Amino acid sequence: MSIDAPGKVNAEYAIEYLQEHPEAGLCCEDRHWWITPNANETDQRALFLDEIEAERLKDDPRLRFVSGIAHSGRSLWIVRRMT
Repeated sequence: MSIDAPGKVNAEYAIEYLQEHPEAGLCCEDRHWWITPNANETDQRALFLDEIEAERLKDDPRLRFVSGIAHSGRSLWIVRRMT
């Protein structure tokens, strides 16, 4: 695992994780960023990212923003389904 700071991963590792775990998602709330192992359960946290790495990750074309999630003030991105 490529870790930049204790408990935090970089964008490259995070996108690999998201691609290997299609049920996972990238979450943001109050400038706190994490990878949840299940996009339907965004309270769970598997990995953490600092803001710079998370901004790089959320702009990755392999991810798409999910609108209208249950948690007000929280954002979610998931891996695009390639067909």
